[in-house]
Amino acid sequence: MIAFCAAGCGGGTGSAKFTTWGEEYIEDEIPADPTGEGGFIDGWTLHYSKFLVTMHGIKVAASDGTVGATMEGSKLIDNTVAGKKDLVTFTDLEARAWDEVSYQIKPATATSELVGATEADRTMMVAGGYSLYVAGEATKTSTSGGMVTKTFKLGYTLGTQYTHCLQAEESGQEIAGLVVTEGGTDVSELTTHGDHFFYDRLKASPDPAVATVLRFDEKAIADANNDNDVTQSELNALAIDVRKYDPSGFDAPTLGAFMTALARTVGHYRGEGECSISNIP
Repeated sequence: MIAFCAAGCGGGTGSAKFTTWGEEYIEDEIPADPTGEGGFIDGWTLHYSKFLVTMHGIKVAASDGTVGATMEGSKLIDNTVAGKKDLVTFTDLEARAWDEVSYQIKPATATSELVGATEADRTMMVAGGYSLYVAGEATKTSTSGGMVTKTFKLGYTLGTQYTHCLQAEESGQEIAGLVVTEGGTDVSELTTHGDHFFYDRLKASPDPAVATVLRFDEKAIADANNDNDVTQSELNALAIDVRKYDPSGFDAPTLGAFMTALARTVGHYRGEGECSISNIP
């Protein structure tokens, strides 16, 4: 991991712009993939109709304690809306390396600015105390040849702090934060990953031969009343199958608890970049 300053730093000012995107898994679909490399290993295809996330406190800072800028208020985003969406631009930042980028996902407020989301979305999010809300449907061809469809609407009240955000490796090195150049605009994407809810592990295995894959069969089984709608209470009632789901040492005995733990991992930085994650009120 490194923090560096490219040519053009060390004098003057520039800007840092933040956007968000849900990538193709949220905009289009999570497909079936029997190899487990790019979709559900158990044959399901999933489409999101809503992927609402509330971002607060986007901050540009440095490890020496300097704070360049902090976003006031919050943004309520629907990342099913196509394309990269603008969140905030900080101008007149010192041209330098800012190696401590952070942000929060926590409950929406009545004043959360709408980014692709609707007023009805905001009303629902505030009423439920939600920071994150996902809705959609998953489909699969049954053994008899017919189509099975399961819908879901799941809201989460979690508060999560994402700190020390790292860009994905470049030339074998992870880059901390961002770099503002004189007269330039650095663009950082706060990416949301819709596939994470369906991981079968809460932490990647130290053994590279043990892959993390996407599963939906057990979520479908959780539909105890067989009304084809999977609810949070049904997920909370079904114990994980430890032959398929690995809580990785965390307390997540049910599918509901398992998916709630995974909900904290949807936030990323510049695509595949990681941040340190902690719980906040």
